[in-house]
Amino acid sequence: MAALGYIEILDAKGNVTERVRIDSLPVHIGRAYSNHVVVDDPYVCPAHLTIEQNEQGDLIARDLESVNGLYASGRSDRVATLALRSGTQFRIGHTSLRFRSVEHPLAPTLVDRGVKESHFASPHVAAFIVVAVLLLLCLESYLGIVERVTFAKVVSEPLTSFSMLLVWAGLWALASRIVVSHFYYSQHAMIACGAIIGFSALNVSSEWVEFLFPFIPALWIVGLLGTGLILAALVYGHLGFASPMRRRSRLWAALSVSAAIIGVSVLTDYAGRSKFSNVMEFNGVVKPLDAAWVPSTSVDRFMETGQKLKSDLDALAQKARASQP
Repeated sequence: MAALGYIEILDAKGNVTERVRIDSLPVHIGRAYSNHVVVDDPYVCPAHLTIEQNEQGDLIARDLESVNGLYASGRSDRVATLALRSGTQFRIGHTSLRFRSVEHPLAPTLVDRGVKESHFASPHVAAFIVVAVLLLLCLESYLGIVERVTFAKVVSEPLTSFSMLLVWAGLWALASRIVVSHFYYSQHAMIACGAIIGFSALNVSSEWVEFLFPFIPALWIVGLLGTGLILAALVYGHLGFASPMRRRSRLWAALSVSAAIIGVSVLTDYAGRSKFSNVMEFNGVVKPLDAAWVPSTSVDRFMETGQKLKSDLDALAQKARASQP
């Protein structure tokens, strides 16, 4: 015999904990073991509710004069009967239930990334990208050093940032393991690496745009919009592997998190500004060359050049005195 539908028992978050098949009517619901649907709730009566058809042939839930009554979802007024359609949710005691017919439409099937073949899921590709990001961080550190270049100075700050990246990816991988039962560490690491590459590219491009076009506040625009977009993309990518959320839900969640972070940053910056400042503001921006690209001169070479310049000046002075009458 074909099933008429199912009674679903929900938890506090609305997730289904149990489904009971309905093959015939009436259906009795309560705490007693003689019911078709047994509810383990001390606030539910032994015979609390019955589901049956009315005279018009529609399904209804009828309260059996229980102690704590029958309530429609989200309502606080007790009802004696409740019309049931596919998806109707109701409450008895402290337990939420829902009726679903066998024809109820289902959400699209989610793609299991654990079995989906992708080049980006390869650990070799992930290792290559991670190493490339580490080299990029070392290059930025090298170009920013104005003192004598040493290996320790070049790698110290990048290694700190790189360690934070690995920890960040590990936390998201742990969340993936808890929520979707897959440990997507390499994918989360690549997403974090992509965000670092994006931040670096935006920083460099905005500096040059503001240098070439000083009337455009490129740094401010990038700090507000560019950073917000990268943060949203970062959260969106992580949620794609750490949650079963749909794309639209992930997008709204990512935009909300990004907007909250940017909003707090703007408010903090505005609150920290002084009402009076003696620092002059200029529209022009000087863009010096990176320290590493400036050709260096040894001390001996500098002293030799200075001595030669001194000798030339002394010779010119003697020549000038000799030409005087």
